Order: sequence, then structure tokens, then C-alpha cells
Amino acid sequence: MEYYDENEKMKKIIADNLLKYRKKAGITQVELAEKLMYSDKNISRWERGESIPEVTTLKRLADLYGVTVNDFLQEEEIASVKSSKEKQKNKLLTGKQLMITLLSVSLVWLVAIVFFFFAQNFIPETTFEAWETFIIAIPVSFIVMLVFTSLWCTNLLNCIVVGFLIWSCALCIYLCAPLPAVWLIFMVAVPLQVLDILWFIFRKMNKEERKKFFSKLKMTGKSSKYKGKVDTKQESRGENE
Repeated sequence: MEYYDENEKMKKIIADNLLKYRKKAGITQVELAEKLMYSDKNISRWERGESIPEVTTLKRLADLYGVTVNDFLQEEEIASVKSSKEKQKNKLLTGKQLMITLLSVSLVWLVAIVFFFFAQNFIPETTFEAWETFIIAIPVSFIVMLVFTSLWCTNLLNCIVVGFLIWSCALCIYLCAPLPAVWLIFMVAVPLQVLDILWFIFRKMNKEERKKFFSKLKMTGKSSKYKGKVDTKQESRGENE
């Protein structure tokens, strides 16, 4: 009897979560049934707790909603407490992460100042200007920041840091490299910045959106190939006539 009660309770939890995440995704039962290749009656039974989807189906649903299978098995109160604890943990760690990042960047500038001092006083005059040390320290600082933001921060902050890194590298080459057309380096930085933004947008997509994106690309490629074949056939017919 106790096992039966636990089983029914688990069914109810899964059913409530399936209904909740489907509504959050803005998908109807009919649309979900088409994506999973089930009937809408199956979807209705799952959300009423009359039956439970297979494990593979739960995994597909989790990927579709951008959650884990474990999220379907947790009661709403427990899940909310867990998420609040994770947010609190992230807030506590943010100060430490920021301090470590700032200390690392400060170390880069300390090395630059020390090198500038020795270059000014002990290195004989060469084509290298001592002030260029500080220019080189700018992209190096963004490289250090990128390492830590990749470990701890969101994709948006990574995208911003990469953007600053691209343009600081371009500025460094422009000011330090004795080339006749060195200004063209900024023309190289523009497509790199565009690629950085596109990569951020791509990483922000969930698995379902990525599949749709690639399927559209395939359809576009196929249609262009078909159009090319039709044009060649029409040209050959015109030549024959």
C-alpha cells in the first residue's frame, strides 16, 4: 500500500511538472505530440498522471524545455528552494571572483610597469619604445579577464570581453607595428566582431532552436542547388533551340 502511494505521488509530481514546463514553453498538446511523434491523447494522459513517459521520452522533453530529467521528479517547493540557494551561492561567490580577476589584471600591469622601468633605465635605445609596454598590456589584460569570465560568467559577458580583446589587439598592432598600411587591421577587426556576436547568439539558442536553424540552412542549400540545376537546364534548352 505504501509503495502504491509513493508511485501515485511520483506520477502526480511528474504530471504537474510536465504541464508546467509545457505551458512555460508556450507549446500546445497537439504541437508537442507532433514533435515527439505521439498522439495528443498520450500527452494528456501524462499531464493527468494516468501514465508516465519512458525515460528516453523524458530526456527528449527535458532537452526541448531546456531542463534536466531530474527537474521533472522534483516537487515545485523543493525546486524553488534549490534555485534560491544556488542564486545565493552565486552572489556570495561573485565578490571573490571579481577580486581574483582584478588582482590578476593588476599583476599584468605591475609586470608592465616593472618592464617599463627597466626599459627606460637599463636597456639601450632600440626601435622598441618603452611606452609600448602599456599598449601591449591592454590586450593581455583582456586575455586574463577572458580566462576567468569563461570559467565563472555568462555568455554575454564573454562576448563583451572578446569584443574588447579584438579591438584592443587591433589598436595594439596599429600603434606598435611599423607597417605602411597598418590601419587595415581595423578592417580585420570588424568581421571578427561580427563573428563574436553571431557566436553569442548561437550559444544562446537551445537545442531545438539550433536544430531548426540547421534544418533551414540545409533547405536553403538544397533550394539553391535545385535552382542552379533548373537554370542550367533552361540555358541548355535555349542553346539547343
